[in-house]
Amino acid sequence: MKRFITGQHVSLWRLTKRVTAQNPMMKYLIKKIPPYPTPVEFWVSNVAHVTDETGFKGILKSEQFRAPKSELSWWDLKIKKEEIRAAEKNYMKRNFSNKAKEPNEQKPFLETFTTSPLFQLKKSRYGNYRFTFPLAELMEWYKEQNCGGKEPVLRVYGTVTYKQQIVYTVLIHSPEDSERFGEYPLLEASEWVRYQDGKIIWKAQAICETHRYQFVSGEVQRLKTHLFYVWDQVSLVFHLPNRTKPCKAVKIPRQRLIEALEACKLDRKIDLLRYKSPKNKEERFFEAKMKVSELKRELEEEVKEEKSEAENDIKMEVDP
Repeated sequence: MKRFITGQHVSLWRLTKRVTAQNPMMKYLIKKIPPYPTPVEFWVSNVAHVTDETGFKGILKSEQFRAPKSELSWWDLKIKKEEIRAAEKNYMKRNFSNKAKEPNEQKPFLETFTTSPLFQLKKSRYGNYRFTFPLAELMEWYKEQNCGGKEPVLRVYGTVTYKQQIVYTVLIHSPEDSERFGEYPLLEASEWVRYQDGKIIWKAQAICETHRYQFVSGEVQRLKTHLFYVWDQVSLVFHLPNRTKPCKAVKIPRQRLIEALEACKLDRKIDLLRYKSPKNKEERFFEAKMKVSELKRELEEEVKEEKSEAENDIKMEVDP
């Protein structure tokens, strides 16, 4: 069951007060969860867009991201290992300053808790093809192509709740549409999400989904059993109106698209993919992996060929 709370990023604690007893999420929210790291602040520089085979082919052919069925293009955070490590060090410094060690001495612990679907980078619930870009790069393309060179506006779009998942959505739009989206607060109003220097700063409240450990006095302890709980994440929503002619889009050269492309497995538990195929999940992943590898090999050959031609041109200019 999906619910949308407009214009607010509602905290986990406040959701326990707002969600009704009939909502399937309530059975998770009322659980008494053993201590775990929360909130954890991640400074995230990359975002990803996952799609099925049809979407993948369309993006490569058109060399652009559009929103044909709506006006919104959805992107999720893609958190790197070094960003988890940095969040871990900052968490210890803020909460256990007496136990905080030098960076090279601190034993990693956060990876034990970052087990929600957001952190499972080899899996996806939405398709086998993932495009990943630095957010700063994507914002620059959007700025030049859709904002007339002006800085995009970021707003608190809302909180989306599912049975176990909480999504804090950030609306990104052109300054031209400020009046249209004026009902949504600027992102500065959010307690949980900020944007700074091309990075999303996210204060994550629930990072586990399945809790198998607890965190007591700065130490990891294994639980005797496991507990299912909610998990939160951030999604960026780029406004790309499709009623204009031509439709608004983020245009990216084919070479850059292929560089940013990777194959990912479909989640075995939850598959939100609407793409119909006679092939099973393993077959589709293998096919995607082969297609991505082939595209990258072709690109590598093209780059080598271009480099060779450039070197020959230089040689011809230098030789008498």
